[in-house]
Amino acid sequence: MKSTQILPAIQKTLQEFLNPHPIIGKIVVDIVAADGSAFLVGGAVRDLLRAKSIKDIDIEVHGVSLDRLQEIIQQHGVVSLVGKSFGVLRLHGLDVDWSLPRADTAGRKPAVMLDPSMTIAAACKRRDLTINAMALDLTTSVLHDPYNGQKDLQDRILRPTDAQLFLEDPLRFFRVMQFIGRFGMHTSSELDELCRTMDISGVSVERIEQEFVKLLLKSERPSSGIRWIERIGRLSDVLPQLAATRAIPQNPAW
Repeated sequence: MKSTQILPAIQKTLQEFLNPHPIIGKIVVDIVAADGSAFLVGGAVRDLLRAKSIKDIDIEVHGVSLDRLQEIIQQHGVVSLVGKSFGVLRLHGLDVDWSLPRADTAGRKPAVMLDPSMTIAAACKRRDLTINAMALDLTTSVLHDPYNGQKDLQDRILRPTDAQLFLEDPLRFFRVMQFIGRFGMHTSSELDELCRTMDISGVSVERIEQEFVKLLLKSERPSSGIRWIERIGRLSDVLPQLAATRAIPQNPAW
C-alpha cells in the first residue's frame, strides 16, 4: 500500500479546519484508546489535496464495533441513530459522519455488511474513483493512497478504483458527469467504456436531479459534463430532448 506523510501546508489546512471543532480530536483520541483508528476519507481528502475548503466530513473508523463507536461518541453528547443501520453515526451539533467500513451487496437496495476489521486498502477499493479512494489517518497524518489517487488528481484524470465494483452502483455514472464539470477533469478510456455500457435505468429521478444540480450550479463549464455524455453515446438515454436537437441547424449568432 502506498502511504506518505502529508505535506506541512496540507497538514496546516487540515488543522485550521479542525481547530474550531476540538471535539473531533477528542473523539479520535478516544477511538485510538479503544484500539481503533480514525481516517478522514472520501471527498474531504480530495478537496484537502486540491487546497479547497473541506465541506463534507466523513470519518471512517476501523477496529471497533458500531456499538462501541456509539458508546465513545455518546460520551461527548447526544448521538443521532438515523443512519445506524448503514453503519453511520452523527453527534448532534457536529456536521460529521462517523462510519464503519462496509462491504455492501450490489443492487438498488444493497444489504449492508459492516466490517470493522477491513483493511484500509480494501475499504478504499470500494470507492468509485481513485481520487476519492484515499484515507488520511487523523492520528499520524499519514495519507493512505493504495490506488494512486493523488497522482490522478494532479493529472486531472478520473479513473475507476475497481471496474466491477464501479458497476454495482449506477449512480456513479452521474457522479462522473458532474465531477468532469466541477473539477475540469477528463476520463480514462476504461471509465468511458464502463459508462458507455452500464445500465443506468434503475437510478431514481431524484438522485439524478441531485447530480445535475451539482453539475449546473457548481461547475465553471457544465457543458463539459454533458458533452462527455454525448461523446460516450449516452445522450439519448439521459437527455433525449437535447439529443433530438443535434441535427437541427442553428443560427450561428446564437
